[in-house]
Amino acid sequence: MATAHLHLPHLHVPHVGQPQDQAHRDGTRPSHIGGVILGIGMLVAVGCWAASVVALLSLGPARSGAVDGVTAGWTALAIASAISLFLMGIWKAHRA
Repeated sequence: MATAHLHLPHLHVPHVGQPQDQAHRDGTRPSHIGGVILGIGMLVAVGCWAASVVALLSLGPARSGAVDGVTAGWTALAIASAISLFLMGIWKAHRA
């Protein structure tokens, strides 16, 4: 008796080591200097995030209503550095 099933498109996640093995076969490994630059960028993003969190904690709680420019600036820096750190982490994982 045959059973029918619906095959939905989905993301195929490669096994651990597969991209690296394919890169070895193709001879296209990621450059070492690119990894160093990406690591430095990640350190800068972590530093910006940590500095903005410390600054926000030292400013204290915001009052309801309009927020001053200093709090908005530090909040924007914290959000932007967290997002960029997340994206660089994904990029670094895909390079491996």
